[in-house]
Parts: sequence; C-alpha cells; structure tokens
Amino acid sequence: MRYRVLPGVDREASVIAMGSTHFGTFVSEQETYDILDAYVALGGNFIDTARVYGDFENGIVGISEGVIGRWMQLRGNRESLIVETKGAHPPMDKMLDHRLDRDSIQGDMARSLEALQLDGVDLYYLHRDQPDRAVGGIMETLHSFVEAGFTRAIGASNWSADRILEANDYAVSHGLTPFTVNQPQWALANMQIAEDPTLVHMNPEMYQMHRQTGMACVPYSSQAKGFFIKLFEGGQQSLNAKVADRYLNPGNLRIYDALKAIHDKTGTSVGALALAYLTGQPFPTFPIVGVSKLSQVQALAEAGDAVLTDEDRAVLSGLAM
Repeated sequence: MRYRVLPGVDREASVIAMGSTHFGTFVSEQETYDILDAYVALGGNFIDTARVYGDFENGIVGISEGVIGRWMQLRGNRESLIVETKGAHPPMDKMLDHRLDRDSIQGDMARSLEALQLDGVDLYYLHRDQPDRAVGGIMETLHSFVEAGFTRAIGASNWSADRILEANDYAVSHGLTPFTVNQPQWALANMQIAEDPTLVHMNPEMYQMHRQTGMACVPYSSQAKGFFIKLFEGGQQSLNAKVADRYLNPGNLRIYDALKAIHDKTGTSVGALALAYLTGQPFPTFPIVGVSKLSQVQALAEAGDAVLTDEDRAVLSGLAM
C-alpha cells in the first residue's frame, strides 16, 4: 500500500481510504470488524465515515460511526489510524432543509465524537453546502473546532470550487483555518445521471482548483459502482439498471476499452487501474472505496500499489472528464 501526506492533517495516509456507508446496517457489526481488520493488515490506515451513515437504511444516524468507534476501542489502534467524519447533512427526507447554522454544526460534531468514542478526529467535513449562506460564520465555527482540538483539519464535501475558494479566501484573510481537503464524487467513469441534485461532481473547474492550490481530494463513488469491473467480468448484461443508467454510455465504453488494453499489457486488473488513475494525480488524491464483503478487501492491495505509466495515464486522461 502506498502512502501520501494528507494536507492539514500532516500525516501519511494510505492512498486507498476505507468507506463505511453501510457499516452496521447492510454490513453487520462483526463483518465490519473483519473488513477493517483485513484493511489494516494490508497497510490501510484511512477510514471515512459520516454522521448520516445509517440514516440511508433505517433512519438512525450515527450507526457507522458507532461501529467504527467500538472497533477502535476493542483493537486499541486509534493512534495508528487517520479518521475522518462528516456532519451538517440535511434530513434525508428534506434535502433542501440546510443545517449549516452554528448550532447544527456543533451538535453534529459533539454527537460524532461521542459515537466514535474520540476526543477529536483527524479531518472533519461539512457534508453539504448552503450556497446562499455567508461563508464567514461557517468558517469561524469550523476554526473553533480546530482550536478546541476536535479536529486537526477541515474539509468540504459536495461544495462547488467557487464556494471552496470563497471560504478559503475568507479564512486566510481572517486568520482562520482553511479547507485543505475536498470530497466530491469522482471516478474514471463519468456519471451521466445523478438522482440527488445536492451532490457535487469533479469537473474541469474543480480539477483546475486542485492543480493550482494542491488541495487534497478524497473522492467518493470512486469505483463508479463497480462499472468497469462488472463489464470485464460479465459484459453489459451484468450491469444492473442503476449502474447502466448512471454509467453506460459511449464515452465510458471507450475508457473501458483503454483500460482493457492496459490490463492485457500489464496484467493489472481494470478495477485497480481505474483507481490508479485517481491515486496518481498531480495533487494528493485518496479515493474512498466501499467494501461490503471480506473477500473484496484483498483487491485493495493491488489498487494501493498500482501505478500507471505516463503514456497510459495520458491515454486515460484524454478520455476522462
């Protein structure tokens, strides 16, 4: 497993982060423990969670955080890990009811730390933005978390590039902590349909922001629901309706053909190659990979070590985004 320094946190993080959306729900608590144990055994040390994880399945927030917190207590391994969580997500049934007021942000942070059984996390994100709310109060609240030791660094998830830059300009000019990490949706396969309009996807403007600032990126949905892997293993007929609706298009099929050619040349799996496209960016990038079965963890070792040649990267870059 390769590592890169995570800006703001200033520690080396494994280039593949472990996602936890379904921990404690679709993935049982014991299965979660087994998956996390196997991930750490491979050299992984970067765990992503969120206050809202659990609410997707059964309407109870904090389930994923709670399972991860109990696992860390049982293993006594907190100091060897980089733990990030996210807060201020709107209610699942009212996604436009924003929660970026000070009380909501503070309340979510307090409940996250309680569930994780931690005094502080390494990185704390706001899970959604409220574009019509001034950035000043938001950044002042987040800075207070850093001062109190509740987090080492702060990040934005599902914020536009313009809003991130606006927030950071305010922070720098007022002596506050800026965002050092961005968490958008980003995969080598381009998503053509997004059911949730509050999600923010990597685009050329955001990519340039990362290139110019060196801000780290920790993308979610980095495997595009396994689109390339499923194509390789079973062809288009193996894609379920949701994956096909989101990703089956001529552009992504051309990317798949390029991945298949690199696989035939190198022997590296198409899944690992698609993640290597992300981990080899000119700015620190740590794709979040969701795992639901213990058998899937071993593939992360290949992805964590895979590196594209300059020639292969140029081919994929010419087809992506």
